[in-house]
Amino acid sequence: MVIDNTETDQDMDEDEDILPGAVPRGLKNIIDVMYADINNPEIATDEYFANRTILMTTNAVVQRINEAVSQRLSGDSHEYLSVDSVDCDNDGNFFEPEVLHTVNINGIPPHKLTLKEGAPIMMMRNLNPDLGLCNGTRLRVVKLKPHVIHATIMTGERQGQDVLIPRIVFVSDGDSRDSPFRLRRKQFPVVPAFAMTINKAQGQTVQNLGCIWQHLASPMDSYMWRCRALRPDPSSRR
Repeated sequence: MVIDNTETDQDMDEDEDILPGAVPRGLKNIIDVMYADINNPEIATDEYFANRTILMTTNAVVQRINEAVSQRLSGDSHEYLSVDSVDCDNDGNFFEPEVLHTVNINGIPPHKLTLKEGAPIMMMRNLNPDLGLCNGTRLRVVKLKPHVIHATIMTGERQGQDVLIPRIVFVSDGDSRDSPFRLRRKQFPVVPAFAMTINKAQGQTVQNLGCIWQHLASPMDSYMWRCRALRPDPSSRR
């Protein structure tokens, strides 16, 4: 378990403006330790990615970390753009597709999904439980194709099984502050999984956890992530 106890406010400000591809020092320290061997094929196996993750409390920070680690992973990036529309607009309002593309809702993948072959990903929906494709299942990308993602399941009873993941349609409930309408988004039901939120880590078992102490918003957060470590090592706190 790796804990960064950085105390510089500027380093820890989730909303600070930073250059594209850059991350605050506290986050960079965690990434350097957790994914030092990311491009060593003899070390960075499926087991390597299955047994490590970085935990944070907000999706915004998780997204920043996933982008930063993905940039370090060798290989070409593939961008998948969603098809967005409004499912039901009782007021008769019209929303430009460009506006819908900017909407981000918890539980729904972003309009632009950037992935790399060899990267860990996580399912966002129960797609096919019989095949092990459940919400929270972690996989590793084998091949990125135009209409399907070929991946290998890294965790659970179906560990080692190859699967093909198609795009599906997500529909928001229309009650969120970010989306007062029912957004329909057709996108792959996965997100990068170098990092995840503490809530999303429910049910996960990993050997190597990384976090930043100040990002644990409450004592309960601290308790939750400690309980989710397979073999926590208090001596690794720094």
